[in-house]
Amino acid sequence: MSTPSIVHDPKIVKRNIAAGAANSFFVEAAMTTSDPGTVLTLFIRELTGSTFLAGVVPSLRYFGWLAPQFLAAGRMQRLRRFLPAVQALEAVRSIGYILAAAAIAFLSRSHPELVVILFATVFMATRITAGCSAVARNEIIARIVPEDQRAGILSIRRIAGGIAGLLAGFLISYVLDERTASFPGNYALLMLISGISFALAIASLSAVVEPDLPIRQQSRSMGEQIRQAPLLLRQDRRYALYIGVRMCSAGMTLAMPFFILFATDVLGAPASLAGFFISARTLFRILSNAYWGRRCQEAGSAAVLTAGAALGVLAPLLVVVFAAVVGFMGGDPPLWLAWAFGLVFILQGLAGAAQGLGQIAYLYDIAPPEDRPSYYGLANTLLGPLYFLPAAGGALIALVGYVPIFVTAALMMAAALVLCTRLEAQDADTGEARRIGVPEQGA
Repeated sequence: MSTPSIVHDPKIVKRNIAAGAANSFFVEAAMTTSDPGTVLTLFIRELTGSTFLAGVVPSLRYFGWLAPQFLAAGRMQRLRRFLPAVQALEAVRSIGYILAAAAIAFLSRSHPELVVILFATVFMATRITAGCSAVARNEIIARIVPEDQRAGILSIRRIAGGIAGLLAGFLISYVLDERTASFPGNYALLMLISGISFALAIASLSAVVEPDLPIRQQSRSMGEQIRQAPLLLRQDRRYALYIGVRMCSAGMTLAMPFFILFATDVLGAPASLAGFFISARTLFRILSNAYWGRRCQEAGSAAVLTAGAALGVLAPLLVVVFAAVVGFMGGDPPLWLAWAFGLVFILQGLAGAAQGLGQIAYLYDIAPPEDRPSYYGLANTLLGPLYFLPAAGGALIALVGYVPIFVTAALMMAAALVLCTRLEAQDADTGEARRIGVPEQGA
């Protein structure tokens, strides 16, 4: 029995696309302004002097966001409308960042240990609520446009978010300049701006007209949802393959923090080049999103996933090539080699855009509407522990150096590429079965 479809008014669809793009702009602006991988890492390092605590922040960011999603999805599946849930959860995130800003501004110098405790508590609370909110937000995006326009709205949202990220980068440079503000006021200001931007994101998403899904959805208890997980993986071969792709794609997560460290430590790149590398990565991510959106509509989301995995193999392999060139040259590497390393960040941007768009678009393609929150939540919850890979990689670099880390990342991405080709073959078989009227098996 097929699921009833939602009837979309073209005028409302246009309004929803605009509101979705605005929401993505403000969310990305907020996240980048207080980016855990750079801004908050620097803040914790300056507050405590601990490299270990600074390095834990990015891992907590993703683990706190990913871990609760599957359980949250079970409870949310009873909802006919998801917008009120997003508004409530995002309000917690906005208020949390504003409270953290106040604690940083007024307590950092007198009670740094207390600030660490307060910050960690608030930060984890906002990550958990943001993870639960992500389940609802993705369900909203799936509903507010017709199926054949989902790749397009995802592309537009990512372009809007990329532009916000670029602008936030300039803001960070200005606020963290010693001539503009000093510690801890500079970090407090960035956190405050993030909190306000999250509030603006709520306001923009509130303009969305969310239709009811024309089916009755059932809430699942925590125990029922946990028992559902292996059933989803056994019953849907494409979903199980998709989970495998996502897990192997953690190779890029493993390598991510070490690209810039390789450039400075091995190539002798000056710290000022970090801004150029990040800008190059962001720019190509923005520019390629429109292409990946069209490619998704023309060739399918699995083809975009395959392209992203292939680019993900090239980025760490190119680092190995740079290491070989440095070894062959001997002595101090020339400055032009450090500039040329920007190509690695360009590949990162292209791969990240393809993977980000392809992963969510493919999930929309295969997930039954009544189980879509669980499909999304389970994938992310299973991935949560993998975001501690960079911490393990950081501990190993002192023993084995950079090259083995990047080789491992390339091998993981190669495994993802193999699984992506199997996804494409599975999709082709499914499409052929539908064309000749053969019932799907395990889909």
